[in-house]
Amino acid sequence: MRQRWFRVAALSALATFGTAQATQAQSADGSEPVVLRIGTLADLDTDNPFAVSAGSDWVVATSQYDMLLRFDSEDLSAAPSLAEGCDHSEDHMTWTCTLREGLRWSDGQPLTSEDVAFTFRLVIDNNISVFKSYFPFDPVFETPDERTLVWRAQEPTFAPDVPPWVYIVPEHVWADHYGDVTGDGKIDSEDRTTIKAVPNTPSVASGPFTLTDWQHGRSWTMTRNEHYWGPEPVVDEIQYRLYTNQEAMIQALQNGEIDFADGFQASLLSSLEGQPDISVQRIVPDWWLNFAFNFGGQGSNASALPALHDITVRRAIAMAVDKEEIVDKVYLGNATTGDTIIRPASAYWHLDIPEDQEIPYDPAAANQLLDDAGYADTDGDGVREDPTTGDPLHMDVPASQPTTGAVEAGQLIVGMLSDIGVEMDLLPSSDAKMGDYWGSGDFDAYIWYWSGDPDPNYQLFVFTSEQCGAWSDGCWKDPTFDQYYEEQRRIFDRAERREIVFAAQQRVYDEIPGLVLAYPKWLSAYRNDRFTGWVPHPGSEGYLLPTYNYDSLVNIRPVSASAGGTTRSSTGLSAWVWAGGGVLVLAGIGASIARGRRRADEEA
Repeated sequence: MRQRWFRVAALSALATFGTAQATQAQSADGSEPVVLRIGTLADLDTDNPFAVSAGSDWVVATSQYDMLLRFDSEDLSAAPSLAEGCDHSEDHMTWTCTLREGLRWSDGQPLTSEDVAFTFRLVIDNNISVFKSYFPFDPVFETPDERTLVWRAQEPTFAPDVPPWVYIVPEHVWADHYGDVTGDGKIDSEDRTTIKAVPNTPSVASGPFTLTDWQHGRSWTMTRNEHYWGPEPVVDEIQYRLYTNQEAMIQALQNGEIDFADGFQASLLSSLEGQPDISVQRIVPDWWLNFAFNFGGQGSNASALPALHDITVRRAIAMAVDKEEIVDKVYLGNATTGDTIIRPASAYWHLDIPEDQEIPYDPAAANQLLDDAGYADTDGDGVREDPTTGDPLHMDVPASQPTTGAVEAGQLIVGMLSDIGVEMDLLPSSDAKMGDYWGSGDFDAYIWYWSGDPDPNYQLFVFTSEQCGAWSDGCWKDPTFDQYYEEQRRIFDRAERREIVFAAQQRVYDEIPGLVLAYPKWLSAYRNDRFTGWVPHPGSEGYLLPTYNYDSLVNIRPVSASAGGTTRSSTGLSAWVWAGGGVLVLAGIGASIARGRRRADEEA
């Protein structure tokens, strides 16, 4: 989702951090608690699982809530979680999922299939569009017993096996916030807003840790869940500490004040190189820097430069932007140039446009395109005018300050577009302000980010016409793309479906509703003399902190205890070996980047 990723947070003096902490969890054997200290640049936007917005929100939600099925660490395919698995009928219209035995919430209450059905019904009945694409074909849910969920769709579907990225919540906690909460006789946007405003600290959840304290703008603490259904983590408490700048966070890592630094710019890599006690993780790109055009209609104040409806203008802008320069100067080579809207982390589904078929970087040809189309600089001020309206080709372009490289890339693009007679005012903005621009439509283009799910359905969904006013960047509408989206979600043959997914990506690339500027790598670093047992996902170049799953949290242990097994579980097995076989944007961004999926503040 909008995973859409990091925000720079205001931070009080770090020396005051200790006074803000909740009571520490006690170790199972009564010894000193094992505490993991993580440095971050992004405060939580929310503690509510139905209002998750940016990277830190997703990290916390993923740490404390389970899904029906989870994302496997190796390839992000569907794997056992609350459910041991889901079986489908021959026609794929009925799926039967069997939950594990003995599941409990962190308050000790039983977790049953009715909690799962309740969560899904809450999402569907309240039309929470952040999760809408996970429930196609009007499904209904039945719970014949406490361990069985029956999912019945009106058409064949593979939706349960994607799996749906929906955090399961306890009915006994959330029942009062279900349906017509405001009591006006209908379920509407006010009810959805009420649900998303519910405070949730401390939380009741099913995962290995729960959020027990949140000091806005300073820190938050997660404590081990004594009723967690899996192997007991060695870590008792996780303390997230906020920093005002990346240099301070890296210095804290070097000084041993924190154990993990999450999300920093490539320019700081040199300060960590050659330090034997610090390891750096360069994560496979699973987000992309997005330069999106506004076509009008996104909000009540929606406006856009009319010339952007002309694909000649959009193509000229695309030809004027040097993506290689952005990769080299902004990301110092820790990125690749962008092309299509499915990120490289979803390797099977990602369409890599052949180099000889890419829109070339060619400012001279871009100028010729505009000349031929009648966009001339009639008053000699260096800015072309629209031959139809007479208005100058001037764009107001907000850029997300918390998104790594967004402002810096924007600064380069200002000069690039000036070379073709297009004037661009760059407006560096917080992500909260970016949300305001997005919701009102008061911009001509913006620079932000997208990520997505392992399966392409979600990322394609946000580009459909029906998402105008919701997930859409700027209300781009294209019936051909919409048709591709509908086709791919009804095809069960994987290879055949991929061809349609490729066609959809090609359509977006050709029609240029925006530019995929770059696929940056997310950078993290940790002290290898403190903790070991990290589980990256997806694969060896994946995330170490919870993003698609929380495997690291139930596997890490202090280096001094490395001979004592991976967890407190008597089996000594790694967290998911015992769970059985398996059948998971983006992503990271911050002033850093904000890992997670970007999402709409106002739902359709």
